[in-house]
Amino acid sequence: MAQITSAGEKPLLRIAVVGHVDHGKSTLIGRIRHEMSSLPGTAAVDASVAGNWAFVTDQLQEEREREMTIDTTQTFLDTPACRLVFIDVPGHQELIQNMLTGATRADAAVLVLAADEGVRAQTKRHALLLSMLGIHTMLIAVNKMDAVGMREDDFRTLEESVRAELQGMAVTATAVVPVVARDGVNVVARSTAIPWYQGPSVMEALGEVEPAAATFSAVRFPVQDVYRRGKTTVVGRLLSGTIAEGDRLTVCPGSGTLTVTEIRRFPEGHAPVEAGESVGLVVEGQMPTRGDVLAPADDLPMIGKEFSGRVFWLAAEPLAVGEEIFLRCATQSVKVRIEGVTTKLDSATLDPLPEASSLASMELATVRISAGRPVVLERFERVPGLGRFVLERGGTACGFGVVA
Repeated sequence: MAQITSAGEKPLLRIAVVGHVDHGKSTLIGRIRHEMSSLPGTAAVDASVAGNWAFVTDQLQEEREREMTIDTTQTFLDTPACRLVFIDVPGHQELIQNMLTGATRADAAVLVLAADEGVRAQTKRHALLLSMLGIHTMLIAVNKMDAVGMREDDFRTLEESVRAELQGMAVTATAVVPVVARDGVNVVARSTAIPWYQGPSVMEALGEVEPAAATFSAVRFPVQDVYRRGKTTVVGRLLSGTIAEGDRLTVCPGSGTLTVTEIRRFPEGHAPVEAGESVGLVVEGQMPTRGDVLAPADDLPMIGKEFSGRVFWLAAEPLAVGEEIFLRCATQSVKVRIEGVTTKLDSATLDPLPEASSLASMELATVRISAGRPVVLERFERVPGLGRFVLERGGTACGFGVVA
């Protein structure tokens, strides 16, 4: 869901650029920045990186020396239609957690695929994780077409293969574009270097992506903190819906209620709170605590001690049935127990795995979870901010999941 901006401002569209290591993600973003640097609000690309377009996003010395993205970076472009943020995420398997950190903020995605290597393990894994994060359509950029002599037959074979792979993950390719990112072929404008291709360039195809409006009407306000000096003020970020002064809300997972008497924000304003805003709510009535979720009495979230989720495991030490681990969802932190692991998949091949009592690194499964106290959740499709969670072991994020 694209971020909602104030009246008169352009919509903000965040695009995750993902794919296997060395397939050209950073090079593609750098070339886009270079070719569009004449736009107002877009800084010119340093002449020292000409030809090494990946250096536009790979700022760390280690990234440049190893020629691979390590950290998630963002590149901003102000176009006539909207403000674009390209999120460059690492492609290496050992940096999958960094990839997830970047991808969770995205509204859309570009999957970069090298024509001479085709669909690889991280290609599938990134597409699968994006699907879990709610991104079910993506643009495919088939890079390094020069490595296969710009041949149409090679491209069509790869196009058919990647569409089939994505279909198996319930993901649709909005367009499949043959490119040479290094040279700018079919990156911003269509190129005569590939005369048999009559479709859009990467930027033309992205221009067809509509920044999503706020479509989740359920009011969900996770409590980040409560200040009790003078008037009681509850602070947090509204995940979905709107909140106005005078609204009466239920404190979940309990049943107490409170009334919003004033909205505090900077700059000051009494207009209803919109989804995505971080504000303070001056309240009267039941006092919430960090981790509670405010919602209207006639539309409460899921509340329970037992639930299931689709979990992608990251840590080297497997997640075992019977293990107690911490779950974080929005501002909630709850100790939970793993009750069962079923329907396992290998995230590199998408092949089913034998039933087992544990979940190994890079595996995906349905996990049954129980908590010692009620947890406030939603199905991911309804309210993503309460539909995804992180599993932590010893203070380290070891896995992430979505409510099944």
